Amino acid sequence: MGKRVKKIGVNLLRIGICAAALWLVARGVTYYDHVNLADGAKIVGDVVSVSSDDLTFRQKSGETMVVPNDRVARDSGGLLKVDYGLRSAWRNSKGGLLMLALFIHFPVVFPQALRFQWLLRAQSIRLSYWESLKLSFAGNFLNFATPLGSHAGDAFKAYFASLHTDRKTEAVATVVLDRIIGLGTLLLTAALITLFASREGKLAVLQPYVLGLLGAAIVGLLLYFSPLVRWRHQLEAWSKRAPAFVHVLRIDKAARTLAAHRGVLLTAILLTAFLQVLALSAYIVVASATGIQAGTANYFEFLAYFYTGTLVQALPGPPQGLGTVELTYRYFFSPYGSPSQIICMALAIRVVVLICALPGLLVTLTGGYRPKQIVEIAGENSLATPAVQEPII
Repeated sequence: MGKRVKKIGVNLLRIGICAAALWLVARGVTYYDHVNLADGAKIVGDVVSVSSDDLTFRQKSGETMVVPNDRVARDSGGLLKVDYGLRSAWRNSKGGLLMLALFIHFPVVFPQALRFQWLLRAQSIRLSYWESLKLSFAGNFLNFATPLGSHAGDAFKAYFASLHTDRKTEAVATVVLDRIIGLGTLLLTAALITLFASREGKLAVLQPYVLGLLGAAIVGLLLYFSPLVRWRHQLEAWSKRAPAFVHVLRIDKAARTLAAHRGVLLTAILLTAFLQVLALSAYIVVASATGIQAGTANYFEFLAYFYTGTLVQALPGPPQGLGTVELTYRYFFSPYGSPSQIICMALAIRVVVLICALPGLLVTLTGGYRPKQIVEIAGENSLATPAVQEPII
């Protein structure tokens, strides 16, 4: 009963965080455009066009009016203070740029599957690239399409990867290690970006938190791999009393085995960093498509903001950071677009990611994730897979 109450409490907390974040995000979001005039008044309706001299505006009543630009208030950057609503944000979204974002983001899964195949091979688990790709597609789809968030995709990937080998504990451990590499690379890059960011910018407030997380992660790794820490010997003693600890020892061995394959580990980290930059570049294209003032001049700044949003998404809380990610975007992108435009950008990013993961739906519906051949080897069932070429490292 205690575990059930605890689980209900955790779920209620996650729902509460999600609801509070969404409420804060929704503040300031409007359906129609709002033009702020220099005298403090506002006019509500739809912006038809903006020229260097004036602004053409259609009021809610249907009446069209032309407002000289000198009557419109300006922000600190000298731009006209026009808060675009949801109606204009969607209507003015550039379909060509959204398609470009899909084109940039979709290929991410292919090197991702290759990385997973390399990590499995480090554990002496032979899995063909095709099988790894199907598991990656299915895992990504379940990550983005289920209310459980990334837990569902990882659990699915771990279970069905284990069906391809008799080294099941190592297969499950590899999925966990794959996730740790992704989060670690994300944290390291975010920490470097915040470290070199201006102390007067919006990233400055995150510096102590991100650097603190990075420092804790480094200390944890040093302690884990330090020969001075003897906890592993204690686990060996416990495993003699409780068979369940044998699996803990095998997971520990899998982590140390991967660390010993320095070439594979370094290649996986570098590949992960490249994939993260590629995916977040697609986010920047989405931002431009939805009217956010994105360009080459602020590419690295926007990249830092999206890195931070992805880090927030990875933290414990609402599934896929629902609400908390949007709130993060509201904080960072407020100088570059209206609340409605930022919400449209956040929604469009989620749609792009989901569309890119849709092949995983086909994999899960057709059962393509199951092993194709099971042969008897030494009295045990094991998957026969074709040999694959070792990565050049």
